[in-house]
Amino acid sequence: MPKVMLIIAALVLMTGATRAREDVLEPYQVHMIVWRGCEEACRSFTHYFESRKLPVNVTVTDVAKDKGLLPEVKQRLLNERPDLVITWGTTVTRSLIGTIDDYGTGSGLGDIPSLFMIVADPVRAGIIVDHETSGRLLVTGVHNRVNETVQLKHIFEYHPIKRLAVINEPNAVNSRQNTQKLAALSDQLGFEVIALEYSLGADDRADPAEIPLKIAEAKALDADALYVGSSSFNLENRRSYTEAAISENLPVFSAYEQMVRDGMALMSVSNSYKNVGKLAASQAYQILFKAQPPGKLSVKALERFSVLVNMQAANRLSLYPPLSIISIAKIVQ
Repeated sequence: MPKVMLIIAALVLMTGATRAREDVLEPYQVHMIVWRGCEEACRSFTHYFESRKLPVNVTVTDVAKDKGLLPEVKQRLLNERPDLVITWGTTVTRSLIGTIDDYGTGSGLGDIPSLFMIVADPVRAGIIVDHETSGRLLVTGVHNRVNETVQLKHIFEYHPIKRLAVINEPNAVNSRQNTQKLAALSDQLGFEVIALEYSLGADDRADPAEIPLKIAEAKALDADALYVGSSSFNLENRRSYTEAAISENLPVFSAYEQMVRDGMALMSVSNSYKNVGKLAASQAYQILFKAQPPGKLSVKALERFSVLVNMQAANRLSLYPPLSIISIAKIVQ
């Protein structure tokens, strides 16, 4: 942050002023680091400021799922000192901001304010102390994931399930945490989790060619359905994943609406990335224009979620939604 901005921010904080600072002489510099391209949440974040003609420049750096680039990116941020850093995803956030175990109330970015989004479970990931506050002076963020209990209750309302299969990359932290959460809920909700993992190549990445093999393995283990809760790999390969599932007569339920809209998942219980990006931008506005310290902002969540049903998948599986689901769902043809 330029020195003049630091002085202004300090004066605003000391006087308790809340006047919006939209008449700044120079645009604020925001640097967003994304894991796999500038998708809907990223674009929505940028659009928030563009549509309001606010003086904010958003630079986006895509590490293209290469974790090895993150130390270099971190050093670049420390050298550039933007007014705000946005981290997209669990891996990016843990690498740049670090965990509470690593930095306590501080941050891996020193005194640079930061805001995370698209982190599946920031509490389990050790990024924040609880679901309401970060417990860290210069860190805040937004939730994007609908609570797993809520998801499962809607899934079971659609289709009774005794054995629910998940297939993930073994090195994906958020996927592992999501599977652990399902296992913790399994006794309470009366189902069994079948947890399978893809093999990793020399580049530490899974091979999409293994998707149908793992889905066939889940079927052989008597899975009633597949669940995609937190997996960039499955999301990116949603068409081949969901087609392979249908070929095994297995419905796919997901926390990603893209699995329904752009694939053949049967149902999603989710928050749209567009709305998540907009919510993150509103938090950034408070930091930049209202001089709010990130640590004093609550970690916000969207008040509503969406249920999407893919009727083409329902027809192919002969698995039609009950009226209780139809009454609340958006139907994708």
